[in-house]
Amino acid sequence: MNLQRIERELADLPTERIATQKKIDDLNAEIEAGKQRVKELEVRSKLVETEMSEAEEQALKYKNQQLLVKKNEEYTALTHEIETTQTKISGLEEQEIELLYELDEARKKQSDDETAIQEKIEAESRFLKRLDEKETNLKGEIDAAKQALAKAEGSVEKPMLAVYRRVSRGLKFPIIVGLQDGKCKGCHMKVSASVDVEVRKGNEITTCDNCGRILYWDA
Repeated sequence: MNLQRIERELADLPTERIATQKKIDDLNAEIEAGKQRVKELEVRSKLVETEMSEAEEQALKYKNQQLLVKKNEEYTALTHEIETTQTKISGLEEQEIELLYELDEARKKQSDDETAIQEKIEAESRFLKRLDEKETNLKGEIDAAKQALAKAEGSVEKPMLAVYRRVSRGLKFPIIVGLQDGKCKGCHMKVSASVDVEVRKGNEITTCDNCGRILYWDA
């Protein structure tokens, strides 16, 4: 029945929206993760730069102190401190270069990834828009389907219509299915012998004793 199809599709829309929005949220999270990676490298690079500047200032301080000392022991000790500090500076310079390369690569990757991910987000956003349009169209169809249903029900005997309404509660479309080779085409289960006989006779409405659907003989 067209009305049941429309109602089923309308009922499925919220689930489709939630799933699509989750995809968009996950894609945005990927973009943020890439940006966070770049920020972390920028912070590390800044820390190395600051530490190197402090070490250079310390080395200069030691050199200035050397000009003032009188004893060889003090001069030698300051020379050792200067050499140690220079070694530290060299290590920090290597770290800084490595971080700059790593940062450049991370920025490029983040930019490329974001472009690709944005395209996916736009596609999912367009799908969300289509779901909104689908909902509008389905709501427009449902009134016409209800009118068609009312017209169809008017041509059916009340006892038969009452049975159909009772049976259709809680069942998924289709409600009326064929019986072939002793099996219900709705649930694909074998019916009892008595149900098989009644369906073959076709004198009254007979339902599947497994799923409850209305059966007709499908030779």
